[in-house]
Amino acid sequence: MAHLLDAGVLPQQQMMQAGKLSSHALTSQYLARIRSLCSIGARAHAGIEINPDALKIALEMDRERQVHKVRGPLHGIPIVLRDNIATGDRMKTRTQAPSASSASCDSFIAARLRAAGAVIIGKSNLRQWAAVSVPHASASWAGLTILAVDNETHGSIVAPASTCGLVAIQPTGRAAAGQADEAATAGPMAPSVREAAWLLAAMSDAGRVDAPELDPRGLHGRRLGVARSLFGHCAETDGVIEQALQVLRGQGAALLELAELPSTPEPGAIEALLHAHALDALVGPTCHGVPLAHTLQPHITVPAGTVRGLPAGLSFIGAAHGEARLISMAFAYEQATLHRRTPALPSSITEALR
Repeated sequence: MAHLLDAGVLPQQQMMQAGKLSSHALTSQYLARIRSLCSIGARAHAGIEINPDALKIALEMDRERQVHKVRGPLHGIPIVLRDNIATGDRMKTRTQAPSASSASCDSFIAARLRAAGAVIIGKSNLRQWAAVSVPHASASWAGLTILAVDNETHGSIVAPASTCGLVAIQPTGRAAAGQADEAATAGPMAPSVREAAWLLAAMSDAGRVDAPELDPRGLHGRRLGVARSLFGHCAETDGVIEQALQVLRGQGAALLELAELPSTPEPGAIEALLHAHALDALVGPTCHGVPLAHTLQPHITVPAGTVRGLPAGLSFIGAAHGEARLISMAFAYEQATLHRRTPALPSSITEALR
């Protein structure tokens, strides 16, 4: 079963459809992994508050499947939310304040995910987003869940995901329900572009983001601006991204060098830059703390290789409400390279999980 936890949503769905797996069994295995890591102290509480109703929800999803009611690709799939996304259940909702309380109802995002059939198995700690995103090998690579939702405040979606070999999407800026910080935007983290797109579509307004038809030729004829101001933080990472640029060219994209981006971009500055050069997106290394993290532009990171054994990500940054275009280009790059690998846990943790 352990390999199935890391296999991805599509194989999990295929096994459930064939009657070889249930949501209850899958959820049980993820919960067992979380508890095992807690017990050996891989991280204090693994940063996750477990939903006491998770198995009950999973059983209900199994009952629906038995009567041929499948809500979509997330039906019966376990997911973790950041703990400032309100859920109307027995889990606590935390903001930046140290106090926490149960919410009276689901936030918009939680309600949409439940409607899509996702099983919310827990919430991650605000400071220890340990489910899949913090760059700490023993926690983020443990596969505590296959999908997760985080909030963007200071690069906390795309930057941590890139260091963990994950795909993440920061959608066009919008406040998340239950958020104390109105500048924050909720976005998905997943092992692949397809899964991240499924999750984004499920948690979005009807008609706001469509799950696009994913085409491996999605880079053909695209014009991309190379954001050189995002380079220079690490020479080895820059080398990985230079190789990624060659892949983009090989897939039919035209690249334009951009020496500088606005250092403190105001709303509309990136839009104006894209329009001025007739660009479909900006590309560069996924970095921590870059000014672009504070804009309203959609941003997706995709695994691009490794530096000293740690993952590095390639960023695509586009025009407002241009998520579908970014997802299409990111998918084409992903399929051309297939860089992502499920990282290995330290042997001490692997032994403890057996």
